[in-house]
Amino acid sequence: MRPGRTLKYSGLLCATVLLSTPASLLAAFAPEKPNAINFTPEEARFVRFVINASSQGEPCIDELEIYAQDGTENLALASTGAKATASSCLAGHAIHQIANLNDGQYGNSHSWIAASSGKEWAQIELPKAAKIAKVVFSRDREGKFRDRMPTACEVMLSTDGQKWKTVARVGDAAPAVSALPAGPLSEEDLIKYAFATEARMLQKSGVSDPLEHALKQYEDMLERFAAMSIDLSPIERDRPNCLRMQYRLAQKESNHDEIERLLGVARKDKRELFFREPSLKDLQKILVVKRQPFRPSHNYSDLLDSTGAPGGSICILETPFHSRLQPSRAKLITLFETKDGVVRDPMASFDGKRIYFAYKKTKQDYYHLMSVNADGSDLKQLTDEPFHDFYPCPLPDGGLAFMTTRCHARFLCWRPQAFVLFRMDADGKNMKPLSYANLSEWGPSVMNDGRIIWTRSEYIDKGSDFGHTLWAIRPDGTHPELIFGNNTRYCYMNGREVPGTRELLCTLISHGGDLNGPVGLIDLDKRQLGEAAVKNITPDSKQRFHMDWAQRECFRDPVPISRDYYLCSHAPEDRFGIYVIDRYGNREALYLDTSIGSMAPQPLKAVKTPPVLGGLPDASQASGLKPQASDDGELFVSDVYQGLEPAVKRGSVKYLRVCEEVRAELLQLPSGEYQQDHPAFEDWYATPTHKVKGPFGWPSYVAKSDLGIVPVEEDGSASLRVPAGKVIYFEALDEKFNELQRMRSVLQLQPGEKRGCIGCHENRSSAPPTHSAMAFRREPSKLQPPSWGGVPFSYEKIVQPVLDAQCVRCHDANDKNKLNLTSARDKEKVPASYRTLIERGWVNYFDMTWGREHNKAAPLSFGTVKSKLLPFIEAPHYDVKLTPEDQQRIKCWIDLNCPLWPDYVYRPLR
Repeated sequence: MRPGRTLKYSGLLCATVLLSTPASLLAAFAPEKPNAINFTPEEARFVRFVINASSQGEPCIDELEIYAQDGTENLALASTGAKATASSCLAGHAIHQIANLNDGQYGNSHSWIAASSGKEWAQIELPKAAKIAKVVFSRDREGKFRDRMPTACEVMLSTDGQKWKTVARVGDAAPAVSALPAGPLSEEDLIKYAFATEARMLQKSGVSDPLEHALKQYEDMLERFAAMSIDLSPIERDRPNCLRMQYRLAQKESNHDEIERLLGVARKDKRELFFREPSLKDLQKILVVKRQPFRPSHNYSDLLDSTGAPGGSICILETPFHSRLQPSRAKLITLFETKDGVVRDPMASFDGKRIYFAYKKTKQDYYHLMSVNADGSDLKQLTDEPFHDFYPCPLPDGGLAFMTTRCHARFLCWRPQAFVLFRMDADGKNMKPLSYANLSEWGPSVMNDGRIIWTRSEYIDKGSDFGHTLWAIRPDGTHPELIFGNNTRYCYMNGREVPGTRELLCTLISHGGDLNGPVGLIDLDKRQLGEAAVKNITPDSKQRFHMDWAQRECFRDPVPISRDYYLCSHAPEDRFGIYVIDRYGNREALYLDTSIGSMAPQPLKAVKTPPVLGGLPDASQASGLKPQASDDGELFVSDVYQGLEPAVKRGSVKYLRVCEEVRAELLQLPSGEYQQDHPAFEDWYATPTHKVKGPFGWPSYVAKSDLGIVPVEEDGSASLRVPAGKVIYFEALDEKFNELQRMRSVLQLQPGEKRGCIGCHENRSSAPPTHSAMAFRREPSKLQPPSWGGVPFSYEKIVQPVLDAQCVRCHDANDKNKLNLTSARDKEKVPASYRTLIERGWVNYFDMTWGREHNKAAPLSFGTVKSKLLPFIEAPHYDVKLTPEDQQRIKCWIDLNCPLWPDYVYRPLR
């Protein structure tokens, strides 16, 4: 194949021809440079810079410049009368405004950021028409920031602002889907589109010979089918050899048209063979939702800032299987349709007769849960009230799990409401929380053993971008357990068990945008290896991290059909279709509608109902949205030193401190609704990290409580009662109440629940000790609250009085060493002492800065024991000697990661 030649199938280009500017030019672009796009001069008054894709989040431009042919004057400057507009602007940031596009100032502090990472545009209206020949843009000409860089752009010109002409494109080609017929594709058009986009993705991922790649997959598939005793004719078995001989002859003769024809033949033959897989019989009925992509800014914010259009339907795709699956004969049956609303998250009952989904009547409305028979009859609304209820999941006991905003909480690190796992009866009654999380959760489904598997977002004292992990829980809310994901850079969505294996199928998502990415297989037998346990089985769809997320060349919603074959949604361009993939890198399209996405596919058939799991001794005690103060659970630890030795010497752990991550409760409005958005969100933090931070980064922006301590026995065991319905974690303390190790993941109990663990940070495959632990021979310890009470920690009420009594007489505003430890608040409402201790590095804490990649911390490597303040706490300092209680107040604050306030009051109102 000639270098740079565009593959095509029956005239459908796999890459759109670029106008004027080659795609390779983008490689020379850089965030800190004035990046020029030149084109044939055209008369225009309106210049639109369209951004089709960007790296690591919403696109950013610090200056957009326009030049005439051979001109040196920037025609776009606002000072000369030019006017800037844009498709959107990221809210809540004074330094990112549309007006910054042409203010003549460079740098991130004078920039524009779009509100989404989807297709966005920035536009300049000139005072008068001119012959335009060049557009120049930059992301941050000061060179401090390299994220949010436009990676696929086009320049459009207009004389009247109504009729537009594209004069240049750079980066990835414009969506090929735009060249296809509107609506559901015929088999012929579907194959053209699927093969062409697949070839483009493979070439971009480094596959230099797509025909040889297809033939190798073909041969491997024949070998697997032969091992399965699938009847294959001699012609079928010899087909790859025949095609390869023709291919080599065409190569020898440099017959490029013949090479392209052979590639099309090989792919069609491989497709025919692929659909003979017996397990694909289960795809004769597929439940699917048709909707537009949400395109939110964050993976948890589609309820707040989704830019996707309304419309959609709940459908069944019927595809016959006669010796093979036959997509050419498929038909789509619509069960429920909306024009102005949105439908999402369908899931069928275990017998396949009832379908559950979420629906809102308009884009501004609340999602409510609905159900309908598989034939479209008996439509019912199950939930109401001003809450979002979605992700329904039928349970083995006849109930329904779902995600909801009924937790009345703000997502701690940003603006929107949080949504967590609840359950209810199938008729909508008897709602109760299964999760008490402070951050959002997604995608529940039921495992073969009866537990619910779902994605939980949690990051105690660590950066936010990688804390989306897979958990399991019993349908009564007991025994939530982390399955996989801590200490990896990936985020995991839609975890499903793979039949006949110890693997989980999932989407590898990022912190930003929709829940899209490559499809991954997690080998649970290798989970101690972290990321090495994860295999990307769609490697031409690259994994993205932080705020970088994919809208095209990505996958979502994978569901296992068998050990090796998986149903999923795939967007080669900007439309999701229904595909079947396997663990060996093959993929085949079943259905695609160019006008709307097709997502969340799953086989619609009766399946074996998993066992019903119980556990709580008194189910009535566990009812209600919030457990009562008297509701306790019991916890026991066999040996805290399992996982701490040898760094922590046996006998040195004397106490366990039980800490709470305090929920950010929503304000209820006069209408009865709850506050949905929190602009200037950092002003809602428990610590204003945008106003005060130190050499260790951000302290906790989350409010914390010290609920109390319990003793640890000589053998390392502990048994204790803890309040139910709270997000808690543990700290191991020595005899001086210094923290030795911290749990940086969440724990919760239902009322009456009893749970145990082997140790602290022990290997998850460890077996419990066989001896009878000392703590098990007595009643569980009750928490001993600190002297200030087991309440949310207030630095100003708990630590500042110690400083006032012992330190301020020397260290006030006049201290020559600038160690101001007074309580005086500055204009940001931050006490002088807090700012001094944090900014000058006197205390050590975990950095909670967004995007910080998490790593497991060794014992004794953080907190009080690593703070340069410690010698002044424990030893006399001149004539000052702190009492044990005074010491405990300061140490507890440090080891809670230094929160300032006990709540989430809007800072300007403090």
